[in-house]
Amino acid sequence: MTCAATMQSVKSAGLSLLLMSFLLYVADSYPSMDSPNMACPECALRRNNYLHGDRPIYQCVGCCFSRAYPTPFSSLKTMRIPKNITSESTCCVASRRYE
Repeated sequence: MTCAATMQSVKSAGLSLLLMSFLLYVADSYPSMDSPNMACPECALRRNNYLHGDRPIYQCVGCCFSRAYPTPFSSLKTMRIPKNITSESTCCVASRRYE
């Protein structure tokens, strides 16, 4: 085996590792199927003391979740105006009220 052949196999192995790392990154960034279960249990309706008026003002307080990922090619083909990035988000909806 010559030095040139050894260098070629090292480059090939490095390129394969780089490609595999990229593919794993893309696969990990795709949405999981349990996204409807990402509700925030600590979300609640709380009184806003900074805004004053003749009636109390309440606002939803809690956490939100959002992420963006590349739009799958099969979805891109069906879009009238293709968008390269797809995003999803869930925000809390108050189920209780605290004073």
